[in-house]
Amino acid sequence: MGRQPTNTSLNIEMATDIARAENEVRTKKVALVASYAPSILSFRGRLIADIVAAGHEVYCLAPDFDRDTIEEIRALGASAMSYPLARTGTNPLDDFTALRSLTRIFRTLRPDVVMGYTAKPAIYSSIAAHWAGVAHIVPMLTGLGYAFLEGGGRKTDLIRKSSTFLYKRALSRADGVIFHNRDDYLHLKSYGVIPDRLPVHIVRGSGVDLDHYKSSPIPSLSGGIVFLMIARLVKYKGVREYCLAATAIKKEYPNTRWLLAGPEEAGPAGFSVENLREFGGAVEYLGPQNDVRQLYEQAHIYVLPSYGEGLPRTVLEAMASGRPIVTTDTRGCRDTVDEVVNGCLVPIRDWSALADGMEFFIKHPDLISPMGMASRQKVERLFDVRKVNRDMIRILGLESQE
Repeated sequence: MGRQPTNTSLNIEMATDIARAENEVRTKKVALVASYAPSILSFRGRLIADIVAAGHEVYCLAPDFDRDTIEEIRALGASAMSYPLARTGTNPLDDFTALRSLTRIFRTLRPDVVMGYTAKPAIYSSIAAHWAGVAHIVPMLTGLGYAFLEGGGRKTDLIRKSSTFLYKRALSRADGVIFHNRDDYLHLKSYGVIPDRLPVHIVRGSGVDLDHYKSSPIPSLSGGIVFLMIARLVKYKGVREYCLAATAIKKEYPNTRWLLAGPEEAGPAGFSVENLREFGGAVEYLGPQNDVRQLYEQAHIYVLPSYGEGLPRTVLEAMASGRPIVTTDTRGCRDTVDEVVNGCLVPIRDWSALADGMEFFIKHPDLISPMGMASRQKVERLFDVRKVNRDMIRILGLESQE
């Protein structure tokens, strides 16, 4: 007769089988759904790497992948998948195409967790994930979108009503929702779209990689103060107000400079390069930039006169680079500034107040360096991407199972 297994060997085999089964259960498929492929790397690259390091599979969905982006996502240990999305359009047929495509992908992929972020992906991925029977659906609202900004005309009102209906439908199917600031949560709650039973999580934006964005010395003031704004060229980022303020100040302080970087964007909210020419060259337009660190190094002050944000990433990067901030006293933006400690807050849509905020630094250049240091200290304390990602992984139920 062959040798009979001992109790010890049987126990070891059973323990091994149980451990293997537990590991299979613990490994989850995570679908991150975005509206713009490059943003996956710039805003979620560290999160993807951390989720993969925790032992999970990550699938990144976006409508406009190119070969380089796909390869960079693969280098993080994740996979890229395309789906159709009209990012700035309002045609319901286009949106239904996106919804149907996401539903089909989820039914095939069978993810354990789905997180869509920015308005359309958050809405449509949540509805599609529900239709596909996904177990855990947690959209992230990095901002409420153009429709929920203050002001706007009749068309904006119609878009707001449509968005309210869609948010209500999406969140009724979610297992939780993530906001980047408390003001956005309270604002959306006032529309009655957040179910009382829904867990609400507030994280500090997407965080900033403090190893990548290092504090740099303030440039010499001998050549004049340099202001910088980095944003998509859309009206609600405050591009027009930035240009008007620059035009007014440059008349009195001709050696000051205003830099503007970012891509053009089509649609009714767009602010074209042609519009920039109306301001007689007061603002130097640099176009889209792949690596903005050298821009922060050139600048003395960072400016973002946005009408509202989730939590503005470029402001966090500028803070990490050791720059004072001039931004608006509105949702998301106000979370980045301690008044007269690391910058100043101004009203939205008020170019004259914005000019006053920037002129403060022209008149008090001795405060630029200490306020820049305060920015760096604030971002280290609150917005470090490692801290943010730990919160994200916990909220998504993806803690390391080592």
